[in-house]
Amino acid sequence: MTVQKVKNTKIPIPPLDEQKRIVAILDEVFEGIDAAIANTEKNLANARELFESYLNTIFTRKGDDWEKKKLKDLVNISHGYAFKGPDFEKSSDLDKPIVLTPGNYSEDGTLYFTSQNTKRLTGQPAPDGYLFDVGDLTIVMTDLSSKMKILGKPAFIEHPNILHNQRIGRIHFQSDSVSPRYVYYFLRTQLFSDSIKATATGTMVRHTAPKRILANEILYPINLDEQSLIITQLDELAMEVQKLESIYQQKLTALNELKQSILQKAFSGELTAEVGDAAVAGAKEVIAA
Repeated sequence: MTVQKVKNTKIPIPPLDEQKRIVAILDEVFEGIDAAIANTEKNLANARELFESYLNTIFTRKGDDWEKKKLKDLVNISHGYAFKGPDFEKSSDLDKPIVLTPGNYSEDGTLYFTSQNTKRLTGQPAPDGYLFDVGDLTIVMTDLSSKMKILGKPAFIEHPNILHNQRIGRIHFQSDSVSPRYVYYFLRTQLFSDSIKATATGTMVRHTAPKRILANEILYPINLDEQSLIITQLDELAMEVQKLESIYQQKLTALNELKQSILQKAFSGELTAEVGDAAVAGAKEVIAA
């Protein structure tokens, strides 16, 4: 919407006493809804912290027959192809390969593709040797945000026809003594994240590099069966946390929609004390569900 359209928008202006009545109801209703939102956001944060706490505990304890090695002794990391900006763009053509970018990574160690962040190669044929294999483990080496929310975040390639772009690291395993998924979970720890952020370069755009990533030490059980057991436990806990996150996100969406509905009623002359009470009751129901 343009500034001129905003200026030309007409809003109903009831008498001052009616305005005060509406504002009083809105204040009361929004206080209840905002409290419900804050409670839901706290529960969401607690669910995430539960997983992070357990994850960090796994990789900071040392059991019997565990080893500590630098990542460089177990894996190597390669850079991607330096695609030029005009070579890839937003496209819905499923036959064209996706050029993986940092914008495809989430903080929870997964890749996601939407109409806004999916860019496909359109300007040239795909270069040889730069298509990922399904199952490849990758890591972000550039973050456009100074807060570094995705710098150093890992993700597995789950679909074919995805190209290895520069500033995305492709992890190559040099040893079969450690499981790729075990390394993946290590890369999701706060311990590793703190190390990557502490050694990052750049100001607004932040960077890490293979050498800095590979300098980190990882604790792991020598026994592969024990690694598998740990991975299973982490997979199951991650799944439960994802379920909780989905529930809490749905509640947040419902509560914000309830706020918009109340505002709409306020500016259409439909907001009464009974409607306000019903909204507060509705917010409580959302929390209890």
